Amino acid sequence: MTTMSLVGKVGRKRARARIAMAIVYALLVVGAITTLYPFAFMLTTGFKGPTDQNDNKLIPGYWRDDTELLAKYRDDKYAGDVNVIASNDVGRDATPNILAAYDGFLQNLPLDQWMAGFRVPANGITSRLSILWQAFLRKKYRDVSVLNSAYNDLNQAFQEVTVPFEAWERKNWTPPVGRKWEDWIEFKKSLPNEFRIPVRTEWMWQEFVRSKYRNRIESVPESVRKGARSFAELRYYGTRQPSEPTGAGLPVIQSGALVDEFRTHLPQQFRAESVESEWWRLSRTSVMPIAGSEASWVRTHNGSIKAEFTWRNYYYVLDYMALHGRALWNTALFCLLAIATQLIVNPLAAYALSRFPMKATARILLFLLATMAFPAEVAMIPSFLLLKSLGLLNTFAALVLPGAASGYTIFLLKGFFDSLPQEVFDSGQVDGAPEWVMMLRLAIPLSKPVLGYIALLAFMGAYGSFIYAFLVCQDSRMWTLMVFVYQLQVTSPKAVVMAAVTLAAVPTLVVFLACQRVIMRGIVLPGER
Repeated sequence: MTTMSLVGKVGRKRARARIAMAIVYALLVVGAITTLYPFAFMLTTGFKGPTDQNDNKLIPGYWRDDTELLAKYRDDKYAGDVNVIASNDVGRDATPNILAAYDGFLQNLPLDQWMAGFRVPANGITSRLSILWQAFLRKKYRDVSVLNSAYNDLNQAFQEVTVPFEAWERKNWTPPVGRKWEDWIEFKKSLPNEFRIPVRTEWMWQEFVRSKYRNRIESVPESVRKGARSFAELRYYGTRQPSEPTGAGLPVIQSGALVDEFRTHLPQQFRAESVESEWWRLSRTSVMPIAGSEASWVRTHNGSIKAEFTWRNYYYVLDYMALHGRALWNTALFCLLAIATQLIVNPLAAYALSRFPMKATARILLFLLATMAFPAEVAMIPSFLLLKSLGLLNTFAALVLPGAASGYTIFLLKGFFDSLPQEVFDSGQVDGAPEWVMMLRLAIPLSKPVLGYIALLAFMGAYGSFIYAFLVCQDSRMWTLMVFVYQLQVTSPKAVVMAAVTLAAVPTLVVFLACQRVIMRGIVLPGER
């Protein structure tokens, strides 16, 4: 079969033909961009996080801007707590010698004087600390049932084990007793300096004053504020030890009723000794180079930090899918059964209508086409009630049987079978072939293009099924991938949702790219015949 160009070779060189072709190609390019841009935007939003997921930029800013990378890193380290971020924004201009001394100071700091950073933020679901903690437990216990027995917990997988809570800055807080806390102490000792956030008395002072004056800096007396325009600028000079002279480097100790009240709220381990005083005796500087150390770390590990931010959401989604491994199996089996049933039931019905026409054939076809007039949602509740009465809920039969026959598919296949040469079937009858042999050996092989198209439609319908799959299979063990992706979207931030949707779209994208010829032949050939 030969095809004819819309514009002949002779007329292509004319100005009007070239303009027309240019317009057509321009429209095609615009159409391609409008189709690909949303997918590209969805893909790159999955590379972002709580700080930049709503900036509407196609390219994440932290890929090119180191300042934005540092801000994103600090937000990640302090779990998005703006007050803690501002309070620890000190010591930016520290010298290399001071930074080296600070690394050694953090390494030797007692466990009850620093907290682990990179926890899960309030609007997040995973973090670097969680990933490391779960990997530590997986290596130690190997099986989640062993861990549940040790912790007296009900985790379905290691991915559900949360990081223990710490509140060393609270006066009456005491660590819990049990195996989990013992494991946490063992794990905490192994954390590198990057994860260690010192519990500074100055930060506790700022939070105490913030709570006392209900987060209104203008209400704080000037004798306490000393010119500070925010709580993060409040300074506390109550860390000098009695044995140290006043001029030794630390400012004069504050006094007053508010300071005395604050000291009664300090945890026991910080009353006699503070983190700041330990740092001062080591370095003879009163400012801890926290911000400088973080900036130096980001400069040194720029590539690895960007890579971790880029792939974190996608790693979590893949890990989430692995956690719910039954969903992958359910979806794969559902798609295979849907394709198999539609390629068996619909061709049989269409072949019977084509080869054995009846007086009511036209009415049957009209009835089949009439089913297309009603949206699928209309039949969901009746299907649910019928399946319930038959005891088929939460089974693959409930997923597959209601969609096994399709009025549109039967109508399409009947038209295709009608277009096959009658001589082919006559020769088969002369040779004595029974009807089922002619169908399998003659009609089906000649119908491969349209059958491939139908198989593709069956795959798309089964893979993308969500509402119906959730309705007839409410048992979580029978949930399909789309149901689990929806459950993930309910509790996840925008960036994780975009990563999940992108990964969910990959199989359909791959199938469409691999089956372009099948789609075109299935659509075009029936019309040509």
